[in-house]
Amino acid sequence: MTDSGGSSGNPSAHWVPPGESRRFGDRTLPRGMFYLGTGLPAASRDVPEPALIDPALPVDWSSPDWFGKHMGYWPSYTEIPPASRAAYLRWIEGGRRHRDVSVGYAFLFLYGLERRVLVDLQQDGPHRSMELPLIRTEVERLKDLFGSDSSFHGYATEFCRFLDGMALDGVAVSSGPAPPVDRINPPAKLRLGLSEFASAERIVPSDWSLAWVMSHPRYQPRTSAKRCPEEFAALFRLRYEDRHPAGFRIQPSGPELAFSYRPASGGFYGAASRTVPGRPDVFDQALPLRRLASLADECSEALDAFSRLVGRSPEQRGGLAAAALLPEELLDFGSGELGRFVEWARSRLGGFAMSLVPAADFLGWIEEGEPVRKAVIALARLLGQAGIGVEPDPRFGGPVPGDGSVVFFHIEEPPDAAPSRAYQAAMSLLQLGAAVSVSDGHVAAEERQLLIGHLEQALHLTPGERARLRAQLRWLLTTEVRLTGLAKSVAGIDEAQREYLAGFLAGVAAADGRIEPAEVRTLHRIAKLLGLAPETMDERLRAASATASPVSEPVVVRPAAPDPGHAIPRPDPEPAVPVPAATGVRLDQAVLADRIAEAAEVAALLGSVFGDEPPAPPAPLPAVEPVAGLDAAHSRLVRALAEHSRLPRSAWEEMATAGRVLPEGAIDRINEAAYDVAGEPVIEGEDPLEINHDALGAML
Repeated sequence: MTDSGGSSGNPSAHWVPPGESRRFGDRTLPRGMFYLGTGLPAASRDVPEPALIDPALPVDWSSPDWFGKHMGYWPSYTEIPPASRAAYLRWIEGGRRHRDVSVGYAFLFLYGLERRVLVDLQQDGPHRSMELPLIRTEVERLKDLFGSDSSFHGYATEFCRFLDGMALDGVAVSSGPAPPVDRINPPAKLRLGLSEFASAERIVPSDWSLAWVMSHPRYQPRTSAKRCPEEFAALFRLRYEDRHPAGFRIQPSGPELAFSYRPASGGFYGAASRTVPGRPDVFDQALPLRRLASLADECSEALDAFSRLVGRSPEQRGGLAAAALLPEELLDFGSGELGRFVEWARSRLGGFAMSLVPAADFLGWIEEGEPVRKAVIALARLLGQAGIGVEPDPRFGGPVPGDGSVVFFHIEEPPDAAPSRAYQAAMSLLQLGAAVSVSDGHVAAEERQLLIGHLEQALHLTPGERARLRAQLRWLLTTEVRLTGLAKSVAGIDEAQREYLAGFLAGVAAADGRIEPAEVRTLHRIAKLLGLAPETMDERLRAASATASPVSEPVVVRPAAPDPGHAIPRPDPEPAVPVPAATGVRLDQAVLADRIAEAAEVAALLGSVFGDEPPAPPAPLPAVEPVAGLDAAHSRLVRALAEHSRLPRSAWEEMATAGRVLPEGAIDRINEAAYDVAGEPVIEGEDPLEINHDALGAML
C-alpha cells in the first residue's frame, strides 16, 4: 500500500526541535531533530534538501526496504524509492534505536543534523547554546549504533569535533583541566586552550602540555607510556616542573584558529569552516612539540623496566620488586608495601649510625619465588633511596646475605655508579685486616680503632664510600672472613710491596698489645696468600710488637660498652705465644697514629693494584646504536656480549665498570629488555655468566 503520508496543505518546511513529535498520517515521528515539509532547497546546491521528509511523496508501508537495497551512495529522501522511505520513517518512529537497518538511513538522518548546525544555528545564537549539546549527544549515540561502518564513524567523529569547537565559542577553556588524550581526533578544547595560553602569554600547566604531545599525531608514545599511564603522567608532571621552573610558554604565532568539517550530505559543496577571531592555532608548532616529545621519551625510558615487569606479571605492580624499578621521583615511602618495608628498616636502625639486623628478617621481605640475589639488590636499592645502606651489598662486591646478620647504616644519598677502584682496594685491605682481628676469637678496641682509622684516612674515597666501609667493617667483624677470594687483589704487586702489606697486617695484630696463636696462624695463611715465607710474617710481628710500650694504665681508645647483635666467639684455648711476649702491653696513642698513617699508605698500595691513580677526566665512550630500547651504556654492553658464550663474573664487572654502570643493575636492566623482546633472559647463571644467544639475536 502506498499513500502520501499526510496533508500537503502547509508547503513550508520546518525543523522539528529535539524532544518534539510530529504526526505523519496515522503515525507519529518522535524525538524531533529532523526537517519536515516541502520546498526546502539544499544548503549550497540547486537540489531539494536531502534530509527533508516531504509528506507529499509516496510511502510503501507494505514492504519496507530495511536493508536499503534500492538506495544510492548519497541518499536523498526525495529520490529514494517508496519502500525505502517506509523503512526510514519506521526507523524514526521506533526512536532511531535499531541498528539492524541500512547505514544509509543513519546517514540520511545525519544530513539533517549537519544542515541544522552548519546553516540554521550559525545565525541563531539562543537556539545554538541549547541544541548543540543535544545534537552532539545524538551523533555520539548514532556512532555507537553504526560505528562499525568506517565511513559513518569517520564523519560522525569529525562532526562531533566541529560541534565541540562551536560549543566553546566565547568560553575560556584554559582555566579548567586539560581534555582527555585523543590521538585519533585531538579535541577542539585542546586546540582552543593552547591558543588561549599562547595569546595571553600564560604558563602552560603540565596536564595541558602532556595532553598536547600525547594527542599530536606526529608523536608516537612508547609502550611504557601506554601500559603505565598513571605512572607516566606523574613522572611527566614532576620532571616537567623541574625542567621548567619559570614555566613553559608558547609563542602566539601561527594561522588563525579554525574548525572545519566536510559534510557527508550531498546538499553541501565543499567544507564548512568556523574561525576564532584573534586566536592563533599553535597545535602544530614544531619547537615546543620537540621539547615535550623529548621529555615524554625520557619519562618513557625511565619507566621501561617497570613497564616490562608489569607487562609480564601484573600482580607484582604494588610489590617491592616493582617499586625497585620505579624512578626515584615516584617512590612513595609513606604507604603500601614499600612504606611498610622502609618503616621496618628505620625502626631496626633506630637513632644509631649503624645497626646489626638478623639476615633472616631482611630476607623475609623477598617475595616467594623471586631469585634471591636479584631481590637483595632490589631491596638494597629501595633502602638506598630512603637513606639507608645495607652491607653486604652485592652491587659493591659483597656476597648475598645468608645466615648471620646484615648491617643497616645511614647514607646521605644513594649510590648511582659502580664502586670506584679506590673503594675496591680499600675493601680488600679491610677484609685482610678483619681476618687478622677476628682470628683470636675477639676484636679488641684498639684493633677496631686501627681499622676505623684506616677508613678515615683512606685515599680518594668519597664520604659515602667511607660510610659504607665502616658498615663493611662492622659486618666483617661479626662473620667469617674468607681469604681465598682475595688472591686476585694482591696478584699484581711486587715482593717489596707484599712485605710492606704484611707489616701493616702485623701491626693490626699487635694493636691490642697481645698476639694470640690464632692470629699467628691467620697471618701465616695471609703470608702464604702473599707468596711470603712464614718467617717473614714472624719478623713483621716482632717489629710491630717492638713499637708497643708498657704503660701503667691502659689507654682508653673508646669507652667500653656491650656490642649487641652477635655473640663474641669463645677465645682460642691455646696459650698466647711470645712473638715476642706482650702480656699487659697496650698500644699508646703515638703508635696508634703511626698505624693509622701506615693504613693510608697501604690503601694507596692496594689502590695501585687496581690502578687507582688520581682520576683523569673520563674519555667519552663511543657512540652506539640503541638495542631493544636500552640507553647507550647498556646497549654497548649488549653488543659486547655477542663475543662470548660464557663470561666470568669478574670480567663482566670490569666491562660494566668500564661502561660506568653498576654490574648487578646492568644485568637486571638488560634482562628486562630481553624479556620484553624475546620472552627470556639474555644473561643467566652466577659465575660464570651464561649468554643466551637466542635472546641476544632477537635483541640485536
